[in-house]
Amino acid sequence: MNRFLKTKLFDLLSCSIREQDGIYYTDLSNAYDDFVGQLLDFCREEQDIILLCFTINYTMTELKGLNIQLEIKPDSKATDLHVFFTKILDILESTYRIIKFRLENPEFFQKNKEDSFVSDVYLADDVDFIDIMEVICGLFYSHSVRNKTGNPVNFSDLTRVFETGMNFKFADIYKKRDDVFRRKAAKLTEFLNELIIAIKIESKNRGYR
Repeated sequence: MNRFLKTKLFDLLSCSIREQDGIYYTDLSNAYDDFVGQLLDFCREEQDIILLCFTINYTMTELKGLNIQLEIKPDSKATDLHVFFTKILDILESTYRIIKFRLENPEFFQKNKEDSFVSDVYLADDVDFIDIMEVICGLFYSHSVRNKTGNPVNFSDLTRVFETGMNFKFADIYKKRDDVFRRKAAKLTEFLNELIIAIKIESKNRGYR
């Protein structure tokens, strides 16, 4: 139930209550966007409606507790932080209403199995999930993939394409993404480098080099 209390956004808000210096608006803004993405993924993927309700309510309760602490020391920075608390609580409350509607009207959320896509493509045994995440990060941060409106695709949507198309599941897409960035410089693009070598070898085999 405390999964959202471990997010970067909650850490920043907690730190801002104790010591407001050094917390920047851009940091909170980026963490907020990441939080919303994780919330969306959780609501899409979690089938236990009771767990969804408890998790959302638990998160709202903890945020309201932090907000009360913030009200004790009003100043200019506190005013800015209140904006984020209001935004987060609003989106959590609206999310809870949707989950409640889903609980009361399950027939609207039943998937038609005949229309579901089933891929017959699988990852090779020697390919790790972090290898695929490396490719996803390259596509996402280069803005190489667009949605039907022509805008850059959401990170979670791009990840889901790979999961569905290759029949696997990341346990936590954001943790796996961070695993890519945390690697040592020599291994940062290890799998992408292997793909480059494979293309060069095949080009040479075909007589183009």
